[in-house]
Amino acid sequence: MLRRQVRRCFFLVLAVWAGSGWAQVDQVDPDAAKAPPARKAPAPAPAAKRAAEEDVAPRQPIDLKPGEEAEIDSPDEPDEPAPTPTPRQQPKKVEPAAKKPEAAPAVKPAVPPIQVTKLTDADLEAAWDRWRNANGTFANDPKAEANARAELLRMKAEVGALDFEAWSIAMLRAAAQHEAEGSSAVAIEQALGAMELAPNLPSSHFGLARAYFAADPSDIGRYFQALQAGVARTLGEPRYARALLADVAAALLTSLLLTGVLVVCVLFARRARFFLFDLQFFFPKAVPRWQAAAMGLVLLSLPIVFRLGVAPSLLFLFGAVALYLTLAERLVAALLIGVIGVMPVLGEQLVRVTAFADTPAEDAWLLERGGTGAEAVAQRVMRRVAEDKAGFGELLALGTFELKRGKLDLALKRLKSALLKNPGEVRAQVNLGVAMILSGDLENPFSLFEAAKAKAPDLAAPWFDLGRLYQRRVQTLGLDAVSAEVDKGNEAIGQARSRDPSLAERGDPEPEKQQGNTFLVTLPLAKDDLLALTASPEEQARVRSQLSLLLLGDVAAPWAPVYPLGAALVLVAFGALARRLGATRPCNKCGQPMSYRADPELSPVSVMCTQCVNVFSRKGVVPPALKVRKQVEVARYQSRVERLTFGLGLLCSGMGHVFKGLPVRGALYAFLFVFAVVAVVLRDGVLRAPFEGLPAWVKIVPVGLLLVGVYVGSVRGLFKKQGQEA
Repeated sequence: MLRRQVRRCFFLVLAVWAGSGWAQVDQVDPDAAKAPPARKAPAPAPAAKRAAEEDVAPRQPIDLKPGEEAEIDSPDEPDEPAPTPTPRQQPKKVEPAAKKPEAAPAVKPAVPPIQVTKLTDADLEAAWDRWRNANGTFANDPKAEANARAELLRMKAEVGALDFEAWSIAMLRAAAQHEAEGSSAVAIEQALGAMELAPNLPSSHFGLARAYFAADPSDIGRYFQALQAGVARTLGEPRYARALLADVAAALLTSLLLTGVLVVCVLFARRARFFLFDLQFFFPKAVPRWQAAAMGLVLLSLPIVFRLGVAPSLLFLFGAVALYLTLAERLVAALLIGVIGVMPVLGEQLVRVTAFADTPAEDAWLLERGGTGAEAVAQRVMRRVAEDKAGFGELLALGTFELKRGKLDLALKRLKSALLKNPGEVRAQVNLGVAMILSGDLENPFSLFEAAKAKAPDLAAPWFDLGRLYQRRVQTLGLDAVSAEVDKGNEAIGQARSRDPSLAERGDPEPEKQQGNTFLVTLPLAKDDLLALTASPEEQARVRSQLSLLLLGDVAAPWAPVYPLGAALVLVAFGALARRLGATRPCNKCGQPMSYRADPELSPVSVMCTQCVNVFSRKGVVPPALKVRKQVEVARYQSRVERLTFGLGLLCSGMGHVFKGLPVRGALYAFLFVFAVVAVVLRDGVLRAPFEGLPAWVKIVPVGLLLVGVYVGSVRGLFKKQGQEA
């Protein structure tokens, strides 16, 4: 029994000594103590054999209780192959434990890049098709249409588009259809969606006004506010404002032309018989008066027969009656003919200030809108760039479009080329800085934004993008590295929002949700740069040539626009020689022509013919019967003049005044009346806007009020004037 206890003690000592040796060999990892100890596999060789080889008793488990014996392998179990014996190692000297190395600083996770859109026109068209299909099945699933409409608005923001004009017009038509079916609420929702798709399109606001009016005509403020917004867009957007200006200017020029023709023709009709009366004295006495008159009319028709133009024809008529007109009549006629002479120059300038369609400016404008179809426009502009025909505005618009569509390499190239053509241009600097940020450059944009805000301190975009740049640097480089830039970024954002309160709606998204077209701000072309692309010298020269041929005849000299005015002023002076030349003048009583050549007894200062003097001034010269007949003749003449005057006034406002001898007042009435008539006739315009312009009633109501007011005023004034003379 004692012997067994001694053996157990020996085995315990041997186990403790072996454990300390293994601890010295295995403990090399300083963090191993923290890990749970691994359970060791049992020895592969039998205990008795290993003990004989090592000259020691076999090692037994150390968890035996007193009185227990170690287990002995069963002889039926196969022995495992014994491992190759290793030489016994001497215990090593315990070295002091190495110092535990310090933990490495945690690596900051990489900030996701700012997302750039990859949408194309095909993606946008697919989204539009989904909305059309959903709208077609609106009765079955109204929520699908609302979701598809919201998706269109989301994609519009993602691609940075300003207006989807074609979609807006189509959605307005769908809204009108829902309104016709009695769904006013749906119509208003879709009209609002159409306005959001194209907020700068005047037609979208006019369509919204119609939807409001159809839903509730009593809510005047609501649809008049939408109408006011549409008018403001019409006047503010060059594409539509220039077309409206062309319509108004064309109506004005046409009215001036027609007024000049009408006034000169009425003056000629009023005094033509005096010209024909004097003309007979240039022919032998044997020539009948009617033949002389016929030859005179043939002479006056020569400019029309030979197509010499409107101004030469009017000059012939004016020259024929210049001796028989008052000074006021001559001046009014000369001024109107002079205006007709300069109309070719005015037409050329009108083309210059109203040209937009089919010019590089329209391409740049469409690229800035960024709607569907802009990719085809971009291809057209790229061809001009390849041919080195593109200017600064086209390069900036193309680069901005490529930037919004995620083509950063091309955008950087275009924007740098634009800055080479116009160094220091603020909008190009801002957009180039945005492109650099999206490309991962967080250093170079500083100089661009600083230069832009220094040159244009009122613009909000340079401040806003500078603030975003500071925010991005803090996110990327870490707060410890650029902590001072936090306050700089907040200050810049605050400065931007103070200049443009709408920027307050743009929150600060999380780094993984930053989308380029909403996180940063780009600027469109300046209005002056956009309008510089409308220059079309060839079209201007063509319009001037056509108007000159129509109005002035085949006269290509530089002085062609001024010769009608010069000739008219000569005729004004020629008319002052009427008394010296003994020109025929009308009798104040009977209106008959009286001339010294026809009646040598006529006094040079007499205002009545010899017959009227004998009848009304001299007593007892003519028999009473002849006197009565003359009085009846005078009354008929005056009645005929009054009827003709009133008839001309009813036919065209102002012409009665001109015939009555009130040329200035009559010309003003005539111009306003003719302008109102021309505006109604040309209500659709001479330059059609791509989409619906001002509603017809917006054009016709003011013009109609002007027409009625001028007409009633002129007729009333003419009637009053005739009553005073009677």
